[in-house]
Amino acid sequence: MTSRPAPAPLTRRSAGAVLHLVGYGALAAYQDYRAMFTWRSWLGGWVVRLLCQVLFFANLGQLLGSPEQQGHLALGNAVVLGPLGALGVVTSTVGELRSGTLQFLLISRTPPFLALASRGLHWVTDGLLTSTVALLTVHLLLPVPLHWAALPAILGVNVLMTLGVYCLALCLSGIALRKPEWRMYLTVATTITLLLVAGVNTPVPSSGPPALVAAVLPVSHGLAAVRQLALDGTLPVTLVLQEALVLAGWAAGGFLLLTRGLRHTVRSGALSLR
Repeated sequence: MTSRPAPAPLTRRSAGAVLHLVGYGALAAYQDYRAMFTWRSWLGGWVVRLLCQVLFFANLGQLLGSPEQQGHLALGNAVVLGPLGALGVVTSTVGELRSGTLQFLLISRTPPFLALASRGLHWVTDGLLTSTVALLTVHLLLPVPLHWAALPAILGVNVLMTLGVYCLALCLSGIALRKPEWRMYLTVATTITLLLVAGVNTPVPSSGPPALVAAVLPVSHGLAAVRQLALDGTLPVTLVLQEALVLAGWAAGGFLLLTRGLRHTVRSGALSLR
């Protein structure tokens, strides 16, 4: 008589369940994105628009008469497309609320945080793709230094930055669930803050409250690491670790704020779960 096999450890089953849920959420996100863009409209419309945005800031550096400044602005604005693209999850989360699909996610067996977080992953993918295309384009067209051997490390740091801003956007989503009319104000304010104090267009502040804000933003440390990688090909481990620490902090904040936002939405009667 054969004995029944021992059940898999809880941690292993939990990890497998999480990957299963995230995978299906990402698949649903991909289908949502396909409804917005075709390959032609994405390449000929969306990517071209973002490239024009990067070249606009690069031209400001050219007007200053400094090739170094032009390369500085072009590199910063190309790399930050990834993190800025991740902010789209704020709008899509409010869209779940207004379209009536949020209540179905809440009554399903899937943990609500995992469902919402995974359904916005197409914004991360889109941001990374457009950022990579923009980075390669400005390197070919403008005096932007780029060590090809360091390109995988640059892309890896950009993944950290984009995921960090994605977690920041999940925090904003928790606020937007309480105040849906604030979604655009939250997104625009975060975009302006990143462009001003994270080292994209201007130096990172070194003192005062702006320096404190820059220290906890998901882009500041990572972008400095990308600039050093592009310049001499060396990986600044300290900056990468700081970026990873900021990512972990915003991930915890995203879980707490989004979970509280979902609970508030249910308790306030904004959703009908019958």
